[in-house]
Amino acid sequence: MPRKIKPQEEKIENLLSKPESTIKESTMAPKLKLQHRIGNLQTNLENIKTREGIVGYILRTPKSASIDLKDPTKIIDYAVLSSTVLEAGENLANTFELGNIRKATLEGKDVKILTLKIGDNRLSIFMDKTVDQDRIYKDLNIT
Repeated sequence: MPRKIKPQEEKIENLLSKPESTIKESTMAPKLKLQHRIGNLQTNLENIKTREGIVGYILRTPKSASIDLKDPTKIIDYAVLSSTVLEAGENLANTFELGNIRKATLEGKDVKILTLKIGDNRLSIFMDKTVDQDRIYKDLNIT
């Protein structure tokens, strides 16, 4: 004969079944937020690239890349530089146990590069040395 469920047990069973749907919703939300941030990011990049001193940018997603540089003959040079800076930053962070790096800036004689990792996406913005990279970062509005 089947056992009767007491009202207290029924409440406990109902409580246990509810968190599953909550967990599913909360794990999906960050993906939607990231997609929304990437959409906003592309709009913000279009505005930033028109500023004086901005050389261009490379935005790499797991499936594609968007490259917008003022001098298209240097695409390979900038792509190698972008990749190298991002990889070196990750290696240094791992070596010195710094955790996740939000952004990194590499400054040369005349040009500097602001690199960011946003989820699985990687962004590098190339600019003249005189441009305020912190202002560019704030204007990306990715937080």
